[in-house]
Amino acid sequence: MRIKLIVALALLFVTGKYSYSQVAYQWKTATANGYTYKYVTNDPSKSRFYTLKNGLTVILSPNNKEPNIEFRMAVRAGSNTDPRTATGLAHYLEHLLFKGTDKFGTANFAKEKPLLDKIDALYEQYNKTTDVAKRKEIYKEIDKTSGEASNFSIANEYDKMIAGLGGNSSNAHTWYEETVYNEDFPSNSVDKFLALQGERFRKPIFRIFHTELEAVYEEKNRGLDNDGNKLDEQMMELLFPTHNYGQQTTIGTIEHLKNPSLVEIKKYYNKYYVPNNMAVIM
Repeated sequence: MRIKLIVALALLFVTGKYSYSQVAYQWKTATANGYTYKYVTNDPSKSRFYTLKNGLTVILSPNNKEPNIEFRMAVRAGSNTDPRTATGLAHYLEHLLFKGTDKFGTANFAKEKPLLDKIDALYEQYNKTTDVAKRKEIYKEIDKTSGEASNFSIANEYDKMIAGLGGNSSNAHTWYEETVYNEDFPSNSVDKFLALQGERFRKPIFRIFHTELEAVYEEKNRGLDNDGNKLDEQMMELLFPTHNYGQQTTIGTIEHLKNPSLVEIKKYYNKYYVPNNMAVIM
């Protein structure tokens, strides 16, 4: 009886009356409303992949469960692309991209700009100086000028603008290969939201750098006190002895954090924060 059952089951598989088949996933191309996009067959998220004329990738996936939109701005830049002489750069650039532009985040950019330019120059001077006493003197001037510049900056204005649109989640993360900015906002604010994002990444101003760097220092210090974090770094160093994954951390080294360069940050931004290296996911 058992043999007959096995034979019967085998026949079912052979005849196809009872079979397991692998779902086929293939890239396809289609056009809607004058725009060409790619999609994957049998994709449950029904995502559409667009490439704009400037090279920006836009991925759209419908969600009819609630009138909110989950937004991600992904940049192909992380600790793996940090300069060897400026580790941690991608991460603190992420922090600075919440500080506004010449249009928002400032009460008077015309008066703020000369002070910000002075801070840039002071940090370059600070980085090239090895004399301890001289470095303290320069840092004191950085602190003083940063205080003067802060009189014109509007703290957390970006977050307030997002809240004004009805957004309730604004964050970001940096890892080995990516920096991703996260937002959650009502669907009826989509035009205003996208206009704000366009302005945000148009020409960011790296203000309140002095204060933000202190926040990054604190992150570094917490990591140094975290056994799990230290174990992870040691493991990656052993796994990737000749690759950036194991040779430079996302948070960066203490030496590099103590010698930041706004000039290098701007170079990095101009190199990696370009349309064909970024993607919008909604």
